[in-house]
Amino acid sequence: IVSGAAAFSPAPAANSQSKLVLADSKADLAALADAANPVVKYYDPLSLADADFWGQGTDATIGFLRHAEIKHSRVAMAAFVGYCVQSNYHFPWAQTLAGAPHPAVALGPEAQWDATPANAKWQILTVIGLLEIWDECGGGGSMPHYMRG
Repeated sequence: IVSGAAAFSPAPAANSQSKLVLADSKADLAALADAANPVVKYYDPLSLADADFWGQGTDATIGFLRHAEIKHSRVAMAAFVGYCVQSNYHFPWAQTLAGAPHPAVALGPEAQWDATPANAKWQILTVIGLLEIWDECGGGGSMPHYMRG
């Protein structure tokens, strides 16, 4: 059993440093854009790559914008899947300690949200807020802050 489990463990790396290189400067972004799509090339109509958010330099601004784009893309994908699931299925157990059931599927997602008790909404928003704070504080310390590379 041990030898079978060892087949799924990662192989030890000779050099433990990461080889990942991010495009942190405007020149890096332009080179990446030219390589990714030679027809459109680099396109920044709002000049966001030249912006200096919070006085930390353009490289930190590019890191912030990259992180925000990825995070919002993931939230949008999760929201779409949640919308589709919520339109067709609800949990069979009680939603509240008082025994109230989850809103019916026939209501649709918007009406289901309106029918959800205020305390449940606050719990959802609090968990999302705590996850945002955890992410801003380093996310467990395994990665540097997204504005620092």
